[in-house]
Amino acid sequence: MTDRPAEAVIVDRGYRHFEGIRKGRRGAIGAVVRDGLRRVLGLRRKGRRKILPWSLITMALISVAVLSALHYAANRVGVTDLVADELPHHREYFEFISRVALLFIALATPELLVPDREQGVLAVYLSRPLRTIDYLAAKATALGILILGFFLIPQTIFHLLLGLFSPDGFTTYMLDHIDVLWQVPATSLIYFVGYASIALIIATLIPRVGFAAGIFLGVMIMFNALSGFFVEFADFAGSEYGALLAFESHPHLIRDWIFGASTSGYPMTRAGFEPWVALVTIVAIAAVAVGMAWNRYRRLS
Repeated sequence: MTDRPAEAVIVDRGYRHFEGIRKGRRGAIGAVVRDGLRRVLGLRRKGRRKILPWSLITMALISVAVLSALHYAANRVGVTDLVADELPHHREYFEFISRVALLFIALATPELLVPDREQGVLAVYLSRPLRTIDYLAAKATALGILILGFFLIPQTIFHLLLGLFSPDGFTTYMLDHIDVLWQVPATSLIYFVGYASIALIIATLIPRVGFAAGIFLGVMIMFNALSGFFVEFADFAGSEYGALLAFESHPHLIRDWIFGASTSGYPMTRAGFEPWVALVTIVAIAAVAVGMAWNRYRRLS
């Protein structure tokens, strides 16, 4: 039997040129933002991926509902002194919601950055009309939407409900508390930058989501305690600068500064620093975080 060469077979796969709208760089950035939001919130993912983020969101909404109900009950029974002096308002509510947001940032920041490096898909992203700075800006935008929303949505609901429950009427309450309209957004931005910058540094360096989240929480807790040690017990030249390590406390200090409350109980003020030093520290750490992320991802690309 004589072997004959196989005959060539041409198969029409039906490939066609893309005829839709080419959105270019802006569309690519938007796609990364949307993917980041879905990834953190667990949308289109397994049910276990939704448990932690939505549990934290539910906790935030329940807390504002409970706090608003306390204000409503106090106003109904006419205990105005209790409402004015004892029940938490916007400044005090930041004390609780910032703790929950800290956990949310620990979850969200590594989830946005680490998997793309771990799975080796950065080259795919950057093969599109997307530069390194675009990729990082898109991730930062997704994180900002999530975290600022985490602060602002409960605070906005709280503010509107306080106006509805006020015995003086909604309009009068809003006019009397108009400062809240800038104090709450400014404080929310400080919390976001102060906490997310540390999380960004860690997520840039650590190659696993769980490890990065745990290290971030450990740094925020342990460095706060370390700063207290420097302020209270250390006795050497320059030991007061250890107060700068109180990363978790800096946003609280600036919050009280913004709301005109006492700032005497924080490591920075006990060490003799003014509140603006905490603000400069947050901005400096944010600049370092952006520089580290840019340098790392530029080399990876």
